Amino acid sequence: RYFYALRIRNYPDQLDVGRESNLERRDIDDAEDEPSVRALSSTYDPHENRLRDSGYLSGPKVLTFASILKQRRIPLPEILCSLLDLSRRGMGGPVEIEFAVNLAERKGEKNKFYFLQLRPMNAAEANRDVQVTQAETDRAFCYSIHALGHGRKADMADIVYVKPDDFDPSATVRIAEEIGKINAGLVREERPYLLIGPGRWGSADRWLGIPVRWADISGVGAMIEVRDGKLRADASQGSHFFQKITGRGIHYATLEPETADFIKWGWLDAHPSVQETPFLRHIRLKTPFVLKNDGSTSQCVMVES
Repeated sequence: RYFYALRIRNYPDQLDVGRESNLERRDIDDAEDEPSVRALSSTYDPHENRLRDSGYLSGPKVLTFASILKQRRIPLPEILCSLLDLSRRGMGGPVEIEFAVNLAERKGEKNKFYFLQLRPMNAAEANRDVQVTQAETDRAFCYSIHALGHGRKADMADIVYVKPDDFDPSATVRIAEEIGKINAGLVREERPYLLIGPGRWGSADRWLGIPVRWADISGVGAMIEVRDGKLRADASQGSHFFQKITGRGIHYATLEPETADFIKWGWLDAHPSVQETPFLRHIRLKTPFVLKNDGSTSQCVMVES
């Protein structure tokens, strides 16, 4: 029933930097007569029980993109295929792209396509054979059957985690600041690390997770999202923040309650801390641990070497 629309004031001088600073929550019925909705919608005709490929008729609207995909108002599929092919050849591998389209509202005006950015996708790791064994699971300090990514890492000896007993859901903004300070030091030392905490990482809602920005975790090598009931949120596997994480080859595991997932908090607490804050603990192992992530089974295991 609701949707979020971009709100821009005096663009671009007053474009805010917060994740949802320029979003406005609106009732979806309010947008029915707006050009962008009409241009991309079809209309349901209850008398004929069919969809008509026009958003300018009276009746309930369905977002079908018929004017583009069927009526060829702009050759979007051809543009995207050409750009993907050109970018793939230029980058030497698969890529993902971001784009925007401005559809002309008046006759004589031209439709405009904007190529915003592209990022290479990590295809090399996808071709590596990775299997998680029962012996590794038995020795692991962390195991998840809800992981994304694929590959093997053995370059992390640092672990930063939110202390479960000290976690306060009302302090997530402060926790994000503490993470940013520890991250800055590890980045200077060029030490990738594992980050562990409750709820959604990078959530725009501070009550659903810790609202870190990319600058706060730029040195991270892997992340664990713990769902322990303190923060009630679905897994964050669809946000733009999350896609940026996985696009950089950062392994991401979710620990779901009442499943085979586990983490050995006692093992973490038994290691001496490099530094500690009111909500965080930073430990450093003598040697890097081994992380194996099997993308075909969504299993991830972390084992002390």
